[in-house]
Amino acid sequence: MTKLEKAAQAVVGRALDIHKDESVLIIADEPFLDLARLLFTAAEKRSRHSHLLQVSQSYISKHALCPAVERLMQEMNVILALTSFSISHTPGRREACRRGARFITMPAITNETFARIADMDFTRIGRLSRKLADILTIAKEIEISAPNGTRLRVGAGSAKGYADTGEVTRPGAFSNMPAGEACMAPESVGTEGELVVDSGMGVQRDDRDPLHLAIREGRCVRISGGDPALRLRRRLAVHGPEARVVAEFGIGTNDAARPSGYALEDEKVLGNIHLALGNNLSFGGTNDVPIHLDAVVYKASVVIDGRRIIDGGRMVLD
Repeated sequence: MTKLEKAAQAVVGRALDIHKDESVLIIADEPFLDLARLLFTAAEKRSRHSHLLQVSQSYISKHALCPAVERLMQEMNVILALTSFSISHTPGRREACRRGARFITMPAITNETFARIADMDFTRIGRLSRKLADILTIAKEIEISAPNGTRLRVGAGSAKGYADTGEVTRPGAFSNMPAGEACMAPESVGTEGELVVDSGMGVQRDDRDPLHLAIREGRCVRISGGDPALRLRRRLAVHGPEARVVAEFGIGTNDAARPSGYALEDEKVLGNIHLALGNNLSFGGTNDVPIHLDAVVYKASVVIDGRRIIDGGRMVLD
């Protein structure tokens, strides 16, 4: 069995625990059909009702999923989405979960990242994610610093912490895979400082200029940094001023994840932190805008209410 096949087995068996009478829908666009077929083969061994649906990449980039597919999702027990553009924060995904579907998204996942799912210790990741989520729930103020120049103060207020453990066995459960983070929606005007992005938000490995965001009263008020800044400003402008709202603060808890240059995995790396702009309805926020972009910071230090949680990217939680 290849590493990719083992990862597919881990998703359908360990993460989802699919049963034989459950209906399973796997959604993918063209770049991810090979991985989708691996998941379909693994699901087919556990469920008598497995389905693989190819969707149009050009359509999903503009509209997410069409209404007919969204209605189909509402009838399913289990849904896996491997798409070029994320559907994690769409109304269709939330409605399917509200109706009881168990849902995993893997937006723009690479084969290397997918393979590392096979190495995940779900029990250990779950334990740490839930512990950090509890800390975020009672937190009042979070201080973040990093060697790249990031200096942020995040007001937690009455926010609830959420744990993405990768265990999607209860009706309505949702996970981004690879999983492994604790996150929260900051209070609406409570984030201040400077954010320098190591990965995510369209940052590419050959970019010459670092992407720099100035955050004031919970909003991104200035974006600088050459080409990556230009790309980000254009992407946010389509969705109006609410796209610049600070939506999320999160901490990675997955010791099997590795820095890859892609936010999907980088944000889950044990000790990495991320801040997001845009939609935060999925974890207790109120900003309903059709975009959610994560910015990952490496080797950060995090102090929560005077207690050091991460020191230079190393978890020091006792």
